[in-house]
Amino acid sequence: MIFNSFEFLFFFLTLVLVRSCLRNFGVEKWFLLVASYGFYMGWSIPCVLLILCTSGVDSLIGWKLGRMENPAQRKGLLAISLAVNLGVLAFFKYTNFLLENVWFGMNALGFQVNRLHYDIILPIGVSYFTFASMSYTLDVYYERLSPGRSVRDYLLFVAFFPKLLAGPIQRAANFLPQLQQRVRANVADIEVGLAYFLLGAVKKAVISDQIAGHIDLIFTAPDRYDGFTLLQGVLGYAVQIYCDFSGYSDMAVGCARIMGFHFLDNFQMPYSSVSITEFWRRWHITLSSWFRDYVFLPLEVATRDHPNATRRASFNLTLTMLLVGLWHGASWNFVFWGGLHGVSLAGHKAWTAWHPLASLKSRPAFQIVWTLFSRLLTLGVVLLGWIFFRAQSWTTACQYVSRLLTWSNDGTRLVSPYILPALAAVFLTHLLVNKDRNWAQTIVQRSIPVRILAYAALLIVLVCLGATDAAPFIYFQF
Repeated sequence: MIFNSFEFLFFFLTLVLVRSCLRNFGVEKWFLLVASYGFYMGWSIPCVLLILCTSGVDSLIGWKLGRMENPAQRKGLLAISLAVNLGVLAFFKYTNFLLENVWFGMNALGFQVNRLHYDIILPIGVSYFTFASMSYTLDVYYERLSPGRSVRDYLLFVAFFPKLLAGPIQRAANFLPQLQQRVRANVADIEVGLAYFLLGAVKKAVISDQIAGHIDLIFTAPDRYDGFTLLQGVLGYAVQIYCDFSGYSDMAVGCARIMGFHFLDNFQMPYSSVSITEFWRRWHITLSSWFRDYVFLPLEVATRDHPNATRRASFNLTLTMLLVGLWHGASWNFVFWGGLHGVSLAGHKAWTAWHPLASLKSRPAFQIVWTLFSRLLTLGVVLLGWIFFRAQSWTTACQYVSRLLTWSNDGTRLVSPYILPALAAVFLTHLLVNKDRNWAQTIVQRSIPVRILAYAALLIVLVCLGATDAAPFIYFQF
């Protein structure tokens, strides 16, 4: 049951209708919790127990942390929480990856061992609900948040269905206060929520799903296509993953807003960034801020005695992004992708500290040229990373990059009627729309005729050009 399906629309409308009839606030929260678990059961019934167990452990640990002052005991409780959450991730996501690399290393050393592989089914959304739950115990441990009094509220925070499968990654400090008193959406909230949902549906069904077929063809066999087609493929994938993931995030924000809950935005026109640092402030914002607050900043504190602040930050940025890459999946492709972004962030950090061209900054002509160069350099790094992110193997990714850089002409040329219009649409949107505020928030401030025309246009585009088959969202696999 995905957001852009009739099954979900029926589920959501029924939920909103039943919730509006409930008069007791406690019963209403129990209803939302049961509905969220029911939503997840549409994907996996057994894994509901996994969410329930990890949530229960962290709820109990958070309660104990709030009543305990002994530093050693508090550290022990935090260690248990991290071990449970990271252990769940490690088992489901990295067991076979670890076994594969052990097998490869043993054979490389001359030891003949049997190759082990277990059929472990990855619970959908496991990376998201474990990170949300971990943030709670970390915030309580560092006394940035008081432990919640209600187990029910905490379970609902972890399992709330709009953000359960692929974020945005909400934190307890943002969500739990919204459960302290009954929230109801006003007319403005409903319009904003519908605008978010409609915009996300267009991104997903009209752009991402329509271009997915040709991108799959290109990335499956890059040796068959020429340089122009490969360039289409990587540019198309950049558009596909952006529209797919930001489309999901917009629909999640919209669903929550229609019910009166406020979620943080997850994307803000990332391809308009003039540096890789800005890109990560605009791409998957809730994940990058999570790693900043719970990985990078603690590393900075732990290494604060290092004499060179720039080297320290560069090392910590690279290490953090390697972990971000590994978070996305158990593959060396993802590790390389994270390392590439980490090195790029470290390089930008060192460049801004050195800043040898500071004297030219006041010249208008230099500003224009430098901004253009910075955008192209940032986009080049991002596109290179997407090749390794999307390719099915390390060998395929290297082959793709090699044929693209040499601009091979010995393959088939595919001029996609889907990819090129999608590129134009996303490029114009990034060029013309205010990148610091979501369009769904600004359209409601326009006059009524403008709003009606905008919503009608989106509906017409969705009905006439939307893909007939609803495909799972890309980030469900993470």
